[in-house]
Amino acid sequence: MQLEENKIAEEMQKMEYEPLNDIEKKLIVWSIGIGVVSLVLLYWVSTTFFPVAHGV
Repeated sequence: MQLEENKIAEEMQKMEYEPLNDIEKKLIVWSIGIGVVSLVLLYWVSTTFFPVAHGV
C-alpha cells in the first residue's frame, strides 16, 4: 500500500502546473452557486411544509 502511495506522489510531482481555463472557473462558480441555492431552497421547503421536524 505504501509503495503505491509513493508512486502516486511521484507522478503528481512530475505533473506540470496547469491554470484553470475561464470556462472551468465559470463551471466551478455555477456549481457552487447551484449547490448553495439548492440548500437554501430545501431548508425553506423543509421549515415551511414540515415544521414539526424543526421543533416549532
